[in-house]
Amino acid sequence: MAGSGKALILVVDDMPEMLAILTHRLEEAGYEVQCAKDGLEALGRAEVRMPDLVISDVLLPSLVGWELCLRLKERAFPNQLPVIMLTGKLTPNDEVRSYESYADDHFTKPPDYPTLLAAVARHLSTRSAP
Repeated sequence: MAGSGKALILVVDDMPEMLAILTHRLEEAGYEVQCAKDGLEALGRAEVRMPDLVISDVLLPSLVGWELCLRLKERAFPNQLPVIMLTGKLTPNDEVRSYESYADDHFTKPPDYPTLLAAVARHLSTRSAP
């Protein structure tokens, strides 16, 4: 959490509509939001300021979400960085791949927003717990 006292959430998606919806929902819930359109941009943003939580699409240009998750977790080590994966793909194998990349949660698009926001709050509270 930065100087504003709000948790910073990095949202990564190549669809502008999804970025806009997630940004609106998260800001409405009291979070600070940064957006990235692809995995490499997300890594660059994390270099400048490590977020408190990441919500990432799986299918991204330049770097798939699973690889992004692994790289962000590696950069955040030893600190915990919760990552929630979002995907429009509906195969069980995609969810398995999310957890194999050490994602903390997995949702299909469009997510149930109250459930997604509850997961965000849960992961952030777990992260700040001693």
